Amino acid sequence: MDLRERVMGLRRTEVPKAMDVAVATRSRSGVARGGDAAGSETFSPFWLVSSMVEREEASALSHKVLGHGVAREAVGAGLSLPFDARCVLTTRPDIGLMSCFSPAPRWSWPQGGAALRGGAGLQKAPRHVLVRPADGRVAIEQAGRRIVLRAREAAVICVGCETQFSLVEIGRIDLIALDATRLPALDDAHDSGLMQAMPRGNRGLQVLAHYGALLMRGLLPLNSAGLQSLAIGHIHDLVGIMLAERDLPASMPAIDRRSGRLAAIKADVEARLERRDLSIDMIAALHGVSSRAIQKLFESERRTFSDYVLERRLERAWHRLVTIEGRGPTISTVAFEVGFGDLSYFNRSFRKRFGRSPSQVKAGAQPEPA
Repeated sequence: MDLRERVMGLRRTEVPKAMDVAVATRSRSGVARGGDAAGSETFSPFWLVSSMVEREEASALSHKVLGHGVAREAVGAGLSLPFDARCVLTTRPDIGLMSCFSPAPRWSWPQGGAALRGGAGLQKAPRHVLVRPADGRVAIEQAGRRIVLRAREAAVICVGCETQFSLVEIGRIDLIALDATRLPALDDAHDSGLMQAMPRGNRGLQVLAHYGALLMRGLLPLNSAGLQSLAIGHIHDLVGIMLAERDLPASMPAIDRRSGRLAAIKADVEARLERRDLSIDMIAALHGVSSRAIQKLFESERRTFSDYVLERRLERAWHRLVTIEGRGPTISTVAFEVGFGDLSYFNRSFRKRFGRSPSQVKAGAQPEPA
C-alpha cells in the first residue's frame, strides 16, 4: 500500500480499458495494482483523475502542466480525491508528493472526523502533511486554532484530528506526506512548528518548492528504490530546515529580499516552461508587479528574462535527449514539449549553447548496436 492510500484513504480502482489508458500501462509494467512499486518501474509523473473528469479534460491539463501526456488512472465512483480535486498529479512509484488541481472551496480532513482508511483498514501513519497553496489563499482550522496561508506559503499540520480547510481562488494546492521517523521533531508538540505559516521567503521552503517541481515533472531519473528513498530523505531534510528557520527575523537585507523574489519568479517560470505562451507579462501579472520590475531582477544577473527562459528550455531539452531509452521521442517532439514553437530556431539555439546538434546528443545517448 502506498502513501496515497495511507494518507487519503484511497484505493486503487480497476477501470475498464476503454475508460483510461493508465490501466493498460499499469498492467504492462508488471506492477501489481494493489501493491507498491518499490522502485521496480521507471519513476514518472502520474495522474489520479476524478470520475467526473472526461479523458479530453485530463489530457489537456496534463499537456498544460507537463507539456505532454502521461499515464493516468480514474478513481471509482463514490471515492473523492484530496480536497475533492478534479485531478491530482503525483508520481509512480509514489514518494508522498501530490498537487491537487481545481479543489473544492471547503474540505474536511478526515471527512466527518472519521479515522483515515487505506486498503488494509484503519491507518495510523503518516500523521503529518505539508500544505502549500500555489495561488489564492487557504484558511486552516484545527482544535480551536486558525491560520491563513497565502500563495506559496506553507504549513506542516498534524492530521490526527479533524481539520477544516476553506479555499479561496485556488487552482492548485500541494501536499507532502511526512514521516516522523525521518523527521523526529514532528513529534515534539512544543517545538515542531506545527500549524504555523511559513513565509514564501523561507529559504528551506524555496529550495523545497524547486526540488518538488523537478520531482513532480519527472526530471530526475529516480529509477531505483535507493534513489527514491534518497529523494524522500532530501524532502524531509528540506522540511526540517524550513521549520528550523521559521523564527528568523522577518526583515531581511534588500539583497536577500531581491534574491527571494527572483527565486519565486524562477519557480513559476520553471512550472510553465512547456507553455508556448509563457511571457514576462504573464509572470508579472502572476506576481502583481510590472514587467519592468521582473526585467530588473534578471538584470541583476546580467541577463534578460528571455535569456533565462531560453537557457532553461535548452537545458531541459538536453536532459530529455541524454536520458532517452530506445528510439524515444523525435527531436521535434522534444523541442515542442519543452516550449519551442520553431524547430529551426531550436536547432540553432541548441547548437550555439552546447556546441553539438540535438541529433548528435540523442545519438550519443543511445547504446551501440550489438
